[in-house]
Amino acid sequence: MTVLGCAMLEPIASYSQSVTNQDRGDLVLYYESPEDESFNKIYNILQETAFFDVLVTELNSTYSFPRNIDIVFVDCGEENAFYDPETVEVYMCYELIQKYADIFAEEYQGDYSDEVILAGHFTFLHELGHALVDQYQLPIIVREEDVVDSFATILLLQTGEEDSVIAGIEQFDIDAEEEDEELSELPFWGEHSLSIQRVYNIACLAYGSDPNGYADFVDDDFLPEERAEGCPEEYEQARDGWQTLLADFIK
Repeated sequence: MTVLGCAMLEPIASYSQSVTNQDRGDLVLYYESPEDESFNKIYNILQETAFFDVLVTELNSTYSFPRNIDIVFVDCGEENAFYDPETVEVYMCYELIQKYADIFAEEYQGDYSDEVILAGHFTFLHELGHALVDQYQLPIIVREEDVVDSFATILLLQTGEEDSVIAGIEQFDIDAEEEDEELSELPFWGEHSLSIQRVYNIACLAYGSDPNGYADFVDDDFLPEERAEGCPEEYEQARDGWQTLLADFIK
């Protein structure tokens, strides 16, 4: 697999003149040996590809962090990924990576390890977004889950890693199919948008970044034309917003 460079978002302006730009830490990556031996294949793939090792190195060379942020791949007992603000750690659960493997095994013939890594890439940047909101004390006035979805999407689009955006869309699209079967049990009160809403939001940002390149996104089932019309403006707003918020933290 080719690991594309993580180019930084070009800063437009500082949102706060009071922020001190001191580099006091790094992202620190750990792969915990799985307690469940069924995750050994995932564990080995993650280490052999070194995808996240390279990604973390590039992020550390791009951003100033106020303290170390641990990135831990580990058994969690559930399909999940999350940021813990008390320990300042991002947890990437083997159970969730295994879920991606199971999903793409059904969708693809042959080797699907790239798709699994790419789906994990989107999830990792989503959780890193939570860490940045916390550690940089970024002003967020809407639902944070939607905000960090946009962070992951914009960063990937800006760095030419569209395949990870597509993998993120695919995982939420599959989740949406499962939600359709359990409509009466969906937590409409939850902090996350419904999976189908996340599909539309991410697809809109991708389309807005390049309407010609993503023209095939526009259809009644995937990205309705009524939504697509405003997507270039949505993309520019999200891109400019993140550039402004992160301007103080670019090395």
